[in-house]
Formats: sequence, structure tokens, C-alpha cells
Amino acid sequence: MNDRYISISAGEEFSHKRNFTVDFFGHRIITTVTSTPAVAREWLYGLLRFHRPRRYKLVVGLGVQWRPPYANTAATLQLCIGTRCLIFQLLHADFAPRILERVLADPTITFVGVWNQNDARLLQSSRHQLQVAKLLDLRSIAAASRGLSTTSSMEALAEGVLGYSGVHKPNWVGTSDWNAYRLSDAQVQYACVDAFVSFSLGKELEAWNWN
Repeated sequence: MNDRYISISAGEEFSHKRNFTVDFFGHRIITTVTSTPAVAREWLYGLLRFHRPRRYKLVVGLGVQWRPPYANTAATLQLCIGTRCLIFQLLHADFAPRILERVLADPTITFVGVWNQNDARLLQSSRHQLQVAKLLDLRSIAAASRGLSTTSSMEALAEGVLGYSGVHKPNWVGTSDWNAYRLSDAQVQYACVDAFVSFSLGKELEAWNWN
């Protein structure tokens, strides 16, 4: 990605979750990887408690990974707000917590990503049939507000909007086996950076003002 400014370190590991810290250009992103619904539920309740005062301006970076070449269902869902990231392994989860369904379906919460035109379909076609009320592709917002190309990559937007030069999402990680029960450090870092950059772009571009 950018070994000089992006790195990952493993933290505590439990039977129901693994913790990591991803360092991204000086931002330390606390990342939780789990397939346990109770862990995802706790993470989401914490998010809502902390950010409730700004509910109508709440932006959440959202990304979906799947196992190529079968882009027919989501294997993982990554969410990021601030410097907290959740990677929820949908494929291995017994069920999706009700709070996840409610958060995704809340039209006052703006979920954002880049080149994410298939994400809603992949979530809907997952075994949990998740639906997202408001999911925006930041390319169109960056084009309208900053004059950038509607075909810009996430890497280009990270540099053009946020000033992060050299961000790179390795294709070999993006096309790796996201169905795996134990994701590699490279996969965790990839998913975290994807969601964090999406969140940061959404916040900078004030995505809550767009539809």
C-alpha cells in the first residue's frame, strides 16, 4: 500500500475476535475482526452512543469484500467511523445482529465508499439479506464539488482530496480469498484502509449533504 506510512500490528486475540492497530499516515485505527454477532452488536452500540449528538451528519465508511471471481455475495462487511473500524465476517456469522440491520437501514446515516456500485446488491444477496438505505459513491461528490474525474480511483481521491500520496490497494489482496475464516494481516489492513479512507473522504466532502 505505502509501507512508509501504512502498517499493521496485531493486538489481543480471543476466540471470538481479533484486534489490530492500523497506522495510516499517523492515524492509529483500532480495528476489530469478528464473525461473532455479539461483538458486532457491542461495536455498533458504542458507535451510536458516542456519535448520537451528530446523528444527522453521521458518515460511515463502508466496504464489502467477496471471493473473486464469484461477485455474488458479500464475505465481509467493513465499517469505519473516526479511528474505529469493524470487519464483520458475514459469511461465517450465524446471524446479523438486529442493530446492524437498523443502522444500515437508517436514512439519517450516510454510508460512503468508492466504486461501490455493487455493494448494496452484495449485502442484499448475502445470507443475512442486509439493506442499506443511503449508500453513496464518493466519486460523484468529488467530481461535483472538487472538479475531479468521475472515474477517479480511491487512491486518486485520497491524494486529491485528503493529500495522502502513494496510497495503493494491491490487487493481489483485493482478489484474495475473503471467504477464509482467518483473514491475513494484509487483508485486514486492506479492508481497514478501504473503510477509513472512505470515511475520511465522506467527512471532508460533507457527504451528508448529498443524495
